[in-house]
Amino acid sequence: MDSLTIGLDDPAAFWRSVVESAGLGVWSYSRATGERRLSPKCQQIHNFHPSEAIPKTDDAWLAMVHPDDVAMYSRNLAMIRGGEVEDVVFEYREKGRDGQWRWILCHSHAFQKDEAGRAMRFIGVDTDVTSMKATEQARALNEKQLEIAVAMAGLGIWNLNFSTGAVTWDSRLREIYGVPKADGPIPDDTWESRLHPDDRYRVLWATKEAIKTRQDYSLDYKIVRSDGEVRHIRSKGSFVVNGFSQPTMLGVDWDVTDDLMQAFRLEQLHRIASDRLEELVQAQKELERMSQHDQLTGLPNRRSLQHHLDRLQSSELSVSGVAFIMLDIDEFKTANDTHGHAFGDRLLQAVAGALESEISPHGFLARTGGDEFLAILDNVANADFPMAVAASAIVKAQQVSGAMGHAITLSVGIDTGCVRSKSIEEFFSSADRALYRAKRLGGATVIVA
Repeated sequence: MDSLTIGLDDPAAFWRSVVESAGLGVWSYSRATGERRLSPKCQQIHNFHPSEAIPKTDDAWLAMVHPDDVAMYSRNLAMIRGGEVEDVVFEYREKGRDGQWRWILCHSHAFQKDEAGRAMRFIGVDTDVTSMKATEQARALNEKQLEIAVAMAGLGIWNLNFSTGAVTWDSRLREIYGVPKADGPIPDDTWESRLHPDDRYRVLWATKEAIKTRQDYSLDYKIVRSDGEVRHIRSKGSFVVNGFSQPTMLGVDWDVTDDLMQAFRLEQLHRIASDRLEELVQAQKELERMSQHDQLTGLPNRRSLQHHLDRLQSSELSVSGVAFIMLDIDEFKTANDTHGHAFGDRLLQAVAGALESEISPHGFLARTGGDEFLAILDNVANADFPMAVAASAIVKAQQVSGAMGHAITLSVGIDTGCVRSKSIEEFFSSADRALYRAKRLGGATVIVA
């Protein structure tokens, strides 16, 4: 039998069916007898078993009420029973037999009073609103979390109602734009009047297109506050339809001026740090170069020579021919005594440059002492090649020194061979002995060991 048939045959049964199907628990209470009657749904709401006796005393019911709600619960009972009101509606928490707390929405009506005006009989409807309260609490928590997040992020919120054209700003957005705090919509030209001239056309076109097409947008632009201060704004808008089917554009703006300035400062610091790092790298390279080069002539020094010898012994050149050429300026002390040490330094620099121009294309040249130099030639195919290089270097040195007014001569000792079959020490010793013999012969001589 359906509800319509029940309604035609028995209206009372029809309405009981409607109330039960709506999830409403109906109850009645007689103050004179203490009797409480609960509908099956009401028994279910209060977690009573169908065969269980319903408590008659107020204390028994109050024992089920949450301690924080007892005072409010008792106050509502006192008002309706004392005849102050005929109806009360309130929410409270009640602990069921299963140990779980439930939220109950209670509608109570006094429909019979005694001669003193006290309510004696009551009817009411109880509804389990636990799920609804949980939803409300979750929504309230989300709203609070959102409120905190928005506040911490410094976001200003705005709302454009397409139906009315009204735009509302929250207090934070008014603060960002330098607009006095007030309730209700802002004047129509408030936002547009604060757009920076450099950005006005671009921003107005973009926002009008977003409103026209009802599309989300994101913009960065500058504003000029009423106090003349220029600030950088980031704005995001989103099209939504509210609960009343009204089209709305919701958005947030926030001031990113400090972020941009910090990013700019960080970029500057990064650039400065990069420049300093490059300077340090170059300084390190220069220190390394200076540690391996003679300060006066710029030629490799003994430390650099040792590195070259180490590479020479470990490289493929160890199987090919090499030549050690020792060169010594004859009578260099005379140049110092005659023209002074400053002239002697310039003479050394000129001779070193001459030797380098002739020898470096064919091998390695280092200054090993005051007026002594050592050349090491690689890939020497025959004994004549070192002699030719030495002769060319001697001629060049004589030319540049002669141009300075003090032509010099050189004593030279040469040793050739293969690094694999002769040690470095043997090359040094042989070339040095050859140089010594050249010196003993009066200088200006080349001796091959």
